[in-house]
Amino acid sequence: MSEMIENNVPEAEYIAPPAVQLGTIHISNDVVSKIVGMAAQTTPGVSSMSVGLTEGLAKSISGKSLQKGIDVHIQNDEASIQLRINVQYGRKMHEVCQELQHNVQQAVEQMAGVIVKEVKVQVIGVAMPENVQG
Repeated sequence: MSEMIENNVPEAEYIAPPAVQLGTIHISNDVVSKIVGMAAQTTPGVSSMSVGLTEGLAKSISGKSLQKGIDVHIQNDEASIQLRINVQYGRKMHEVCQELQHNVQQAVEQMAGVIVKEVKVQVIGVAMPENVQG
């Protein structure tokens, strides 16, 4: 008679390759600033970005292309963002600002992979509808 021999060979298991470090990744403040600008443009109630006096002066002197009304500071992969905006007349400013903060945070974190620590919004003005301006 033949005997049955048990097969005690373990199944092959998948071993993931170690993470490969190819170098550092740096996303410039200008790129994050452009992402912020796109998020602001698509936020209902935001009429426009507003240039502060210092930023306008720096732009005219240096000729450097600054994102209008947006300051971005990135440190340790965390972003602090400040926006200066004009809100459309008749809109609830606090609601527009809260939605803008949310939209900016989502866009920057999804597109750039940078954690947004804070989004400060400063309302500089109110944009009146053309038919009211007289």
